Amino acid sequence: MNKPLSTRLRLGVASIAIAAGLPAVASAQEVPTNEQSYAIEEVTVTARRRQEAMQDVPLAVSAMGAEELRTQLITDISQVASQVPSFTFQTQNALESEMFIRGVGSVRLNSATADPSIGTFLDEIYIGRRGAATPPIFDLERIEVLRGPQGTIFGKNVVGGAINMITAKPTQEFDAGASLAIGNYSSLLAEGFVSGPISDKVSARIAINHEQHDGYAHNVVRDEEMEDLESTAIRGTLLWDISDTMRLTLTADASKSDSGGSARHAVDDPNAPGFGFITPNISDDPRTNYSPYEQYANRETSGLTARFEWDIGNLSLIYLAGLRNGEGNIRWTQAGVGSPPSITDSTLTQYEDYTGLTQELRLQSDPEQRFRWSTGVYYLKEDVKRQSRNTANSFLPGGPGSTRDTLDGDNRYIASSETTSYGVFGEIEYDIMPNLTLAVGGRYTTDDKSLDSRAEILSLGPDGDLYSPAPLLEEYHITPSQDWSEFTPRVALEWKPNDDILVYGAYSTGYKGGGWQGAAPDAAAANKAYDPETATSWELGLKADWLNGRLRTNLALFRTDFEDLQVELLDDVSMTLIVANAADALIQGAEFEVKGRVTPWLTLSASGSLIDAEYQEYTDPLRGISYDGHRIQRTPEYQYTVAADVDYPINDKLSFIASANYSYQDQMYWGPENTNREDGYGQLNGRFGVASQDGRWSLTLWGRNITDELYRISVIPFAGDEVSLFGAPRTFGVRLGVRY
Repeated sequence: MNKPLSTRLRLGVASIAIAAGLPAVASAQEVPTNEQSYAIEEVTVTARRRQEAMQDVPLAVSAMGAEELRTQLITDISQVASQVPSFTFQTQNALESEMFIRGVGSVRLNSATADPSIGTFLDEIYIGRRGAATPPIFDLERIEVLRGPQGTIFGKNVVGGAINMITAKPTQEFDAGASLAIGNYSSLLAEGFVSGPISDKVSARIAINHEQHDGYAHNVVRDEEMEDLESTAIRGTLLWDISDTMRLTLTADASKSDSGGSARHAVDDPNAPGFGFITPNISDDPRTNYSPYEQYANRETSGLTARFEWDIGNLSLIYLAGLRNGEGNIRWTQAGVGSPPSITDSTLTQYEDYTGLTQELRLQSDPEQRFRWSTGVYYLKEDVKRQSRNTANSFLPGGPGSTRDTLDGDNRYIASSETTSYGVFGEIEYDIMPNLTLAVGGRYTTDDKSLDSRAEILSLGPDGDLYSPAPLLEEYHITPSQDWSEFTPRVALEWKPNDDILVYGAYSTGYKGGGWQGAAPDAAAANKAYDPETATSWELGLKADWLNGRLRTNLALFRTDFEDLQVELLDDVSMTLIVANAADALIQGAEFEVKGRVTPWLTLSASGSLIDAEYQEYTDPLRGISYDGHRIQRTPEYQYTVAADVDYPINDKLSFIASANYSYQDQMYWGPENTNREDGYGQLNGRFGVASQDGRWSLTLWGRNITDELYRISVIPFAGDEVSLFGAPRTFGVRLGVRY
């Protein structure tokens, strides 16, 4: 008989705690001295805005280093998510990356004023629009994923977690490297970098990345490829050691990508029998699309970052400035078909332009002192321009005022928003005893938002029709503005009984600003703002190294209470997204990460999470239905990853290298009504080959989704069907990497 989740959660936590304690016995045993030579490599992170060992950071953070990112051919955050506890990633289109960490996230940012729940940072510069302004992953030193609210020392709106992308910096010695990976679907991934000194005080680095592949899907009406890609990115960094105490780092980057867009394909909705307008008339092949319209997804990003560091005695002054820009153009059909076979062939043409200007001044004390502190001021100016045009055509019978009338015609939403965010923050740490530290911090944030939003009816459809395509009922032009403020404190207590163990408890808070709907039916609804959401989180964690550093166990228990949680609810009649505040939500769970160096050439690892996440008080504003007790959308009850890495010396010059990882996530619901769901699924990735022991070259065969698992990354329920986007199929190929 199945046990309730709460019981399973307690049992799982207890099992993890017992397992974590087992190595304590082994660590007391004598370990041969030569085994110290293959201890797990220490990872340095900047999760607290300063460099420190990941095992010394009292919060849940996962990191992937440069070599791991390169060898796994990771170019997108979605490829990171499957290997991080409590992290799920879906997508709607090129402008919409839907990230959830510990049950907290945002679906579509279809409003110019919407903020993501998961903060994305590139060299500490906030990127406010996840799709339009986020560059591809390449030539990074590491990626850090911080789980839970980060509302104290990080910038704007980090209510659910943060993703830090740290770029590789110029070196004082000449260095260069390149790799080329080719595979099925005519895929090609080429990247390279050159780094070294220009003079005694100036060094530089330049990196380039190019990725392309044929389409994973096909539009059978237009005979066009979809879900293909051609992307190029470049980054240059200049490092100037002005003096022994001053340093200036300048970075510029740009990227451009083009695609035939995302291919939506309808499957029968098991929750709405007797309908299914689309599925009886199309192929069962999930990688087909039947739209008569040209579809595309094009994106350009660029950025400039300046970081000035000045050591003033025992103090460090840091000034950070960044300018991020992104522009996206997409067209996609909401049902993926023409009309007929669908009851409508609603097609969205969307444009978004984002500009974000960040400035931060931070003063930090000597991190080696017993009493340590950091304080600063933060400024962010964001401008978002967004257009969405709905061109709809329905074959249904009926005249003016009928259902057909509401699914026929042409309208457009045009919006521009301006957000100014101010922040003052500080944190102090005090060593109560040599092995016991108290940290207290807080941030006061003010978001000042203004919106200029206009809705236009371009056509009502056939002569005599009364209505614009849903949801628009009338033309309007509104210019609302509002400001919100919030104080977000954090308190943490950390205890280190020895150099290899850290136990911590933390109380933290997060905040996400309010905004307005992106596609409202009338002026009254467009003028009504939704409120900010706030999160309060408690976390208890253990980080430990055992067996002379050959075994690492990181555990975390957490509970997060939300007030006014912003929930995106799909209106499947008008096929638009409504953002409303749920009165309360509760998320609690456990996470673990275990890594062991079994032999000098074999490393095994596992990670996972168990989450109980539900709405405490939430009534559907569209239908008046209570969702109290329903599971929070996009949040599996459990997920896990197991992995193995091999680096076995064949002789004194050559090694056999191999790695494999299998990730699984349990079923999840696509919306708060808990009807449409995605069954649990797993993915297997791997590589094997040979490499020189001096690290100069490697040759490997690689594969992703090796078992060709069919899974969905988006679902829109519509008239008895689930209009779906599917994840990438099996891909494989060969990679050659060289290093100077």
